[in-house]
Amino acid sequence: MDSPGTNHEPQISPARLLRRSHLLGDFLTVIAEGSIRQAADKIAISQSALTRRIQDLEEGLGASLFERTSRGMTLTPFGEVLKHHAQLVAITCQYAVSEISELLDGEAGELRISAGPAWAYALVPDAIAAMQTVRPKIRVSLLDLINDVSLPMLASGLLDVVLGGLPATRDPQLEYEPILEIEHLVFANEQHPLNQLAVVEAAHLSAYPWIWFTTGAASRELMVSYFQQADLAPPAATVETSSAQSAFRLMQHSNYLMLLPSTALGTAAQHGLRPLPLRTSFGHYVAGMIYRPSVRRLKAFTSFRDALLQRLPGRPQQVRL
Repeated sequence: MDSPGTNHEPQISPARLLRRSHLLGDFLTVIAEGSIRQAADKIAISQSALTRRIQDLEEGLGASLFERTSRGMTLTPFGEVLKHHAQLVAITCQYAVSEISELLDGEAGELRISAGPAWAYALVPDAIAAMQTVRPKIRVSLLDLINDVSLPMLASGLLDVVLGGLPATRDPQLEYEPILEIEHLVFANEQHPLNQLAVVEAAHLSAYPWIWFTTGAASRELMVSYFQQADLAPPAATVETSSAQSAFRLMQHSNYLMLLPSTALGTAAQHGLRPLPLRTSFGHYVAGMIYRPSVRRLKAFTSFRDALLQRLPGRPQQVRL
C-alpha cells in the first residue's frame, strides 16, 4: 500500500469527477449546515442517503473530506481544496443561469453592485439610471460598502462588481480595472473662514470640528499620517455618521470639515460646499472596478459599465498602474 508521501496516479480522473459533480451541491450543503442531519433536512433526503453520497464522493477522490466529531463535520485539508473549487463551480452556474435568463427574456438580468464612497455620490446612481432607461428589465442591487466588506462578498459570489480603491494585494481569480485617479479633499461650506484664505495650512485644519463616516477607517489613518508629517496631533471627530446627506446638512450650517473624494465635487457643490485650498495635498489613489472575468459576458454588467464610463470626465480617464 502506498504511503501518504508516495507519488501515484490519482484514483479519480477529471472525467469521473465530472460525472460525480452532482454531489458537489450536497457537499457544500453539509459544509453550510455543519452536520449530515441538518443538511439532509435541508435537501429533503434521508441521513443515510446523504451519507452514502458523501462517501461516494470520498471514495471516488480517494480522500476523506470530513472529520466526523460529536460537534459536527469538520473539513479535512482535502475537503478545504474541494470546497474552494466547488464554490467556483457554484458561482459559474449562477452566471450561467443569469445569462440563460437574459436569452429567454431579451434584455433581462440582475446586477449586484457595491460602490464605495468615491462612487456612491453620483457616478453609480447616474449610471444605473441611464442603463435602466435603455434596459428597464435589468434589476440592480446596490450596496454602499468599503472594500474590507465588499471584496469577501465578491469572492464568495454574493456580489457581481465592486467599485472602490484598487487594493495592493490582488486575488488572481478577479479582474481589476483601473478607471480613475481620485484625490482626497477637505470640504467646508462656502462661507467657512478657511475658504476665505488663499492657502490653508495643516495647523488651520486642527482648529475646527470634523465629521467622519463611521466606516472611514482608511480615511482616519490618512488623517493621522497627514498631521504627523506636520508635527501636529490629528483633530478629533465631533460627529460620526453613516449618512452623507446628514453630513452635508451639518456642514451647510456650521464650520465642520470633512475629508471626501474628489468625485464628490459636484454633489458637494449642490449643497454649497467646496474643497479648501490646501498647501499640502492629502494624496491620491487609483480606483476602479473589481469583478470576476466571467461577469463580462452578462449584458447587465456590460450595459452598466458602458453607462458608468460615459459619465466620467474625459470618457474615461484611464490610469496606468
